[in-house]
Amino acid sequence: MAMGGISYGVYSPFFVNTSNPATYAAFDSLSFIFDVSAHTRQSNLVTKDLTQSANYTSLGNLLFGFPVTRWWKSSFGLLPYSMVGYKMLDTRIDENAGKVNFLFEGSGGINQAYLGNSFAISKNFSVGFNFSYLFGTIDESRADEFPDSIYKLNYKSLNSVRIHDVYLNYGILYHKQSKNGMQYNAGLVFSNSSKINVSKDRLDYLYFKSSTGVDILSDTVLSENTIKGSVRLPMNLGAGFSLGKTDKWLVGSDFQWQQWEKYSYFGITDSLKNSMRFSLGGAFTPSVSTVSGYWQRITYRGGIRYTKSYLELRNERINEFGISLGIGLPLPRTRSTINLAAEFGSRGTIANNLIKESFVKFTLGLSIFERWFIIKKYD
Repeated sequence: MAMGGISYGVYSPFFVNTSNPATYAAFDSLSFIFDVSAHTRQSNLVTKDLTQSANYTSLGNLLFGFPVTRWWKSSFGLLPYSMVGYKMLDTRIDENAGKVNFLFEGSGGINQAYLGNSFAISKNFSVGFNFSYLFGTIDESRADEFPDSIYKLNYKSLNSVRIHDVYLNYGILYHKQSKNGMQYNAGLVFSNSSKINVSKDRLDYLYFKSSTGVDILSDTVLSENTIKGSVRLPMNLGAGFSLGKTDKWLVGSDFQWQQWEKYSYFGITDSLKNSMRFSLGGAFTPSVSTVSGYWQRITYRGGIRYTKSYLELRNERINEFGISLGIGLPLPRTRSTINLAAEFGSRGTIANNLIKESFVKFTLGLSIFERWFIIKKYD
């Protein structure tokens, strides 16, 4: 998070890298790794005329990594896959009804529970995969309200979508370490376009609005339970590399491409565009020696990223840019660390009456590295 999001070619025995499951091969044969993090994001949304702030906080991940054999390493955990959160009002004037308010709301998201495995197929190559179960609920609503008319009833449509299916992604990694401690890593990740089973409950009704803002139901227009369908997730392709010196410094870069033009929702396609992401980042540790001062053993990180998103609205592509900084604070007498990161960025544009978002995202993480299965000589 502190290095611009680079991950596909980052190979380390001290944390779990779920972006490329082939990197699990870096785990020490006598180690156990536990990663947990949480993040909070504060945003400022602006148009040419309006300004509004927003914020949210959520769990970042809960990950475990461990060896099975010398050539087989594994990981499992829980992390968010996607998130939905919006509330929008669009007001228009109708010749017959006067002012009409169109309200759109959405909340919820998809979680990912996974079991990953990595296999060393040679001294320098490893392959891996994550077998994931995607689950969660997304609640959406649309309302048409007529505040200027006493004769027209308001109309609302509620949808509750439940996601429940498995998902696979794959990775391959080339790792080489020279005698002077230099590391050379290159990784590829891939996930095919996948059809995910979903089910939906729908309720449409007419209503009055009370003086306190509560919906007073007048008539049910449509009620359907457990409508089965599918969501077509896009194909994902990523590549990355990193270059560094063991326990000293690291630089790397990532590229990601997703085929959102093939996305569909209950068989309905959209005007989404294929997305791309470029990331560049690095880290530096003055010294890992326990005899060095504490500030010498802190890891300093930084990075940048640019995302060309899948959204194009009013002929304007919604792009995102971010600059990140962070540190890794070592815990005494261990290779475990407390990790802090901050990303400052912007998304969108105010051109053509669109919305521009400026944000800062803070992440707090804990990476615990423990050695297991060692027989003590002295007790």
